[in-house]
This record gives sequence, structure tokens and C-alpha cells, in this order.
Amino acid sequence: MTTGAEAVAAARALAATLVDRSAAIDADGRIPDDVVADLRASGVAGLWLPAELGGSEASPDEVVDAIAMLAAADGSTGWCAAVSVGTSALAAYLPEDGAREIFASPSVLTGGSFNPAGRATATGGPTADIRVTGRWGFGSGSAHNDWMCGACLMVDETGALVADAGGRPEALVAFLPSHSVTVADTWHTSGLRGTGSHDFSVEALDVPRRHTLGFDFTPWPAGPMWRMPPMSLFFGPFAAVALGLARGAIDDLVELAQTKTPYRSTRRLADRDVVQSMVARAEAATRSARAFLLETIGGLAAGAAAGDPVTLHDRAISRLAATHATHAAMTAVDLCFEAAGSSALFLEHPLQRRHRDVHAVGQHVALAFSGYETVGRVLFGLEPDTALL
Repeated sequence: MTTGAEAVAAARALAATLVDRSAAIDADGRIPDDVVADLRASGVAGLWLPAELGGSEASPDEVVDAIAMLAAADGSTGWCAAVSVGTSALAAYLPEDGAREIFASPSVLTGGSFNPAGRATATGGPTADIRVTGRWGFGSGSAHNDWMCGACLMVDETGALVADAGGRPEALVAFLPSHSVTVADTWHTSGLRGTGSHDFSVEALDVPRRHTLGFDFTPWPAGPMWRMPPMSLFFGPFAAVALGLARGAIDDLVELAQTKTPYRSTRRLADRDVVQSMVARAEAATRSARAFLLETIGGLAAGAAAGDPVTLHDRAISRLAATHATHAAMTAVDLCFEAAGSSALFLEHPLQRRHRDVHAVGQHVALAFSGYETVGRVLFGLEPDTALL
């Protein structure tokens, strides 16, 4: 079993090799096979895999640090790692026998979509297969993942929606082996281009029930972390990507400012008051956002270990911390991008790539600006407007 500290050290070593390859990853639209192999070997994907499956069940700061270091070197690699960490945590909510089949090794890489764009039909009794048809977007890591998961609504033989005990449409997440998935070349974007987040689909694929989980998220492992809100296991790693991109942007600006003297100026960027203020603001935004994120997720982890109940307010603050971290990181990158002047416009400069990548992160439904509204509703004692809590 790779410990959290060992995975962080491996992520640091892998990040050092990515810096000079990030431009090629962006241009090629995928992560190279040797980098994927190194990511598998690093133990990062298993940071939030149950210990019963050989995972680390690492601390929040270890997860955030590992993902942020990868993202500081290459945003696309960091994002794919974050997605794999988050979807690997779903192993805790699969039937145990199915989880042991899918996650036969902590090096398994996974991705997928929680948008219920699929339809699933039962083909027999409650333990029999289901037949899945659907097409999902945003399949990050589709070129290298071992499994893709897709959310589905249950329908009967006539195509009518099946209701659960509460009268709501019954939904599940199905793990689909990548060799059974068709990938469509749809990921032509400005940011996170190397993630290969293409559409993926299956047609009438029989999936064992043990490879599916419901949205009640009932865990089987013994560890205290599985008493944390499941969505919080996604928010932290995703927000860590934005924080890593901000850290990389600050480093880029500091390096550039040592040598660049702007046109019609006699002073280096580093000697200009306004640039000094901008880099300081970027540093403060990044550090404070990281502290809030770790305070929140760490508090949930500590509460879970103590057996404390998780409230709606706790869940809302968890999303707030991730949303704030992402938008603070976007502000930090924007400051660095602006301070760098025309240098940041050129494709060969890493700041323009970080600028594109961090704004792509900020468009994710779990991290977008609308998250502030959701949290605000909870703070006012109103019902949340989304299940993303």
C-alpha cells in the first residue's frame, strides 16, 4: 500500500518531469502513455481509495498537495489525476464484490460523468444485469482510463421512468469498462485541452448490478472518511487543480519579472511597484484560499473520525470553500497574466496556458460561480437549488 506521504513525494517527482512537456500535452490533446504509466505508479489515483482495496485513505492536505503539484506543472495532468481520485472514492459505495473487481489494483484510473444522460433497464431480478444506453460529455482521461462511469435514470421496457420509494426518478451510476465504450472526438476547447474530455457512449451494454451504485451513497468500508459527504470527496481535488495553476502562474511571473524590462521602461518588472503589488495579491489569494479549503475538508475529516453528524450547513461550506478556492485562483492567475504584459500572449509562454486552464476549471458545474448562490440559499435557511452538496 502506498501511503499518502509517498504519493505526495511521487507526485512531486512526476511534476518535475512535466514542466517541459506541458505545451506538447496541450497541443496533442492527451496525456502521453509514459506519463500515464508514471501516474499509475505514483499512487496518486489511490489517495482516496478504501484501505480495504489497497488505497491510502490519505489526509485532505496530502490529496490537495499532490494534485496541486501536478497541476502546477501541467493543468491537464492535474485535472485527470483529480478526476481519478474523486471517482476512485466511489469504490466505497459500490457493492463490495464489484468494487474489488473494478479496483483490483490501486493503479486503476477512472473517470466519468454524474450527469444522468444514460438510461438503464433491469434485465432480471434485483441482482441481475442492467442494460445501459447513453452518451455522456466531459469524459476526462477517456484516452487512458480503465473504467468510465456514467449516471443513468432507470426506465422500464416501455422507456418510462422508474420511481424510487420516495417517488423520485430512480438513478444510478454504472461503471463501464473502457474497452466497451465508444469515444467521440468532441473535446476542442480553449483550456484543459490535454485532458481528452471527449464524449463517450455505450449502446445496450449489459452491466452487472455489482458494478453500479445508487445515489444514496451507502458505504461498506470501515474507515471514518466514508462518513464524510461524498460530494466533498470531489470538491477538494478539483479545487486543488485551480490552486496548483495559480501557484504555477505566480512562479512564472516571478521568473519573468527578473529579466523582463517592458518597452519604453528603464525598470525590470520586478522593480515596478504595481507588479510587486499584483504578485503579492496573487500570493495572498492563493494561500488564503488553500487554507480555507483545508480547514473545511480537514474539519469534515476530523468530524467523521469523531463520529459527528454532518449537517447541511457543513456540506454547503464544503462547496463554498471549493468554489472560493477556484475563483481566488482565477483571480491570482489573471493578476499574473496581466502583470506579464504581452509576453503572456504567446503560445510558448506557460502563463497563457495556465490562464486558459484555470478558466476552464472555473466552468465546471461543481466549481462555477453559481455555487455561491447555492451556498447563500443555505445560509439564509432556504432549500438548496442543487444536489451538488
